[in-house]
Amino acid sequence: MAGCGGGLSAPTTAPVSGTVQFRGKPAVGVKVTFHPKFDMGSVKFTPNGLTDKDGRFTLNTAAPGDGAPPGEYAVTFELPRVTADQRGLDTEVDVWKGKYSDPEKSTFKVTVQKGDNALETFKLD
Repeated sequence: MAGCGGGLSAPTTAPVSGTVQFRGKPAVGVKVTFHPKFDMGSVKFTPNGLTDKDGRFTLNTAAPGDGAPPGEYAVTFELPRVTADQRGLDTEVDVWKGKYSDPEKSTFKVTVQKGDNALETFKLD
């Protein structure tokens, strides 16, 4: 079947990679999210990635590993874990209880440039 056209077009992106440490050690399974501080148009993309066993991540906007549109971002971090709530239903919670997840309070700022972006290590305590 044919699509209906007029679909969402992905923005131009640049590769972005980095590492996250928590208390001096690689932070595994951390969701890293870049919140744009510039006008990206009608659709607000929030590039994100997940850290591996070495604390490394690459950002994804519209496709795996495609990076992020150039511009300034506030960066947030969440360490999701699935736990059972009082009714026995699985629910995802942030182990850090939102300490690093508010883009308005984030002290981590990054400017993505055209070309490859290998970022400094994000050090969380």
